[in-house]
Amino acid sequence: MADKISTYAMLMPKIKLAPIKQKTKQEEVKEIIQSPDDPLSKYPLRGFGYSNEIGAAVSTMPVWGKAAETALWIPALMYFGADIYDKYSRGKEGNYTQASTTAALKQTIFQALASVILPTAAVKVGQRAASNLTRLDGSGLSASAKEEMLDRLLDEFDNSNFAKGDIERDGKLVKGVDRVKERVIEEKLKPALVSTRSDLKTEGFFPKLVRFFAHSKRPVASATSNHKKVIAFVEKEIESIFEKQTLLENSTKQELEKLGDKKLLKLYNKAEKNAAKRAQNLIEQKPELVIKKILNSSNSQYQPLKDAINAEYDTVVAKKLLVKQEVASEKMLKKLMENDEYRKLVNQLSEKVEISRKVLRQLIKSKSMSLGLLKTVGGFIALGCLAVPIDHFVHKYIIKKFVEPGLDTVSSLSKKSLFK
Repeated sequence: MADKISTYAMLMPKIKLAPIKQKTKQEEVKEIIQSPDDPLSKYPLRGFGYSNEIGAAVSTMPVWGKAAETALWIPALMYFGADIYDKYSRGKEGNYTQASTTAALKQTIFQALASVILPTAAVKVGQRAASNLTRLDGSGLSASAKEEMLDRLLDEFDNSNFAKGDIERDGKLVKGVDRVKERVIEEKLKPALVSTRSDLKTEGFFPKLVRFFAHSKRPVASATSNHKKVIAFVEKEIESIFEKQTLLENSTKQELEKLGDKKLLKLYNKAEKNAAKRAQNLIEQKPELVIKKILNSSNSQYQPLKDAINAEYDTVVAKKLLVKQEVASEKMLKKLMENDEYRKLVNQLSEKVEISRKVLRQLIKSKSMSLGLLKTVGGFIALGCLAVPIDHFVHKYIIKKFVEPGLDTVSSLSKKSLFK
């Protein structure tokens, strides 16, 4: 105990305590301005300023992402308005005694940079970094390029362009899947990629900047990717969709169970519910699709339906006109439904078509969902890592070193001009 006291006595003379200085009123005001007791600048309220960035991060999700992005701008704009008005009311002195447009302008610039432009840019960079990870799976394509192609295939599927069967052309058999490839790739995809690639070469800086922050309806990521790899990916997806479509439309549930594909069977069970009702809607609303499916079916049990149609339309040209004209298809289908045997076969085929359509749409969308989720995670990681540093950077460097001196200079010049 004595040793401890002697050590303390030896050190104490060498320690000089700084005298406590009483702050002046001016220093207190300056402290308030630099570090205000401002609930809007602290969490959780500060988090509302990033709701638009959360929207930007989830915007890559299929179906609901873009709607969520738009909706999440509402709390962000409300927060920006409240914060800017609060700084206007506080004024330069920070004590609400005199409102200041200069303080409001400074906060507007801060929010624009720290809550909109830079965090959104960080989200987009994070999304692109995550998107490029899918290049490592052997495809050589980013998630964005794959999403573009899957969206295109979903549109083609919804437009019944996968409902093609085998035909003879110039004495040669052309498979249905090759007809789909011809329609989707040769007639539509390749021209779109060439056109987009050509436009990107002459694109100016401002359109590029807009495209960086916004969503493009054009296949930009695909157009800037390796052409052969894009075509190879689309061909592979078409083959997969066509194969599953053939399987679903021509197999019984028991046959599907034997395959052991649990995901496919689960989707089939869901699609089977209310399939009869959806089939009736299909017959009423898309008779041309039902006729096209009958003509292109390779299932022998639908041969009586084919024979009945062939009796009315015996040439290839006539059949093409039939499936393109809704009135003609409707009349033909109505005639088939008058026969009890034919009606049973049409209902059976229509149910299979509806089950297949629902299952395949879910499969395509689930692939897009996985890619969108990957990009969303990348955006959230970037936002989480950079949100606070961006806040500090904008406040300490941009606002303090550039904006405030600039506003002070403008203010002093305007005062001088008033006294002239």
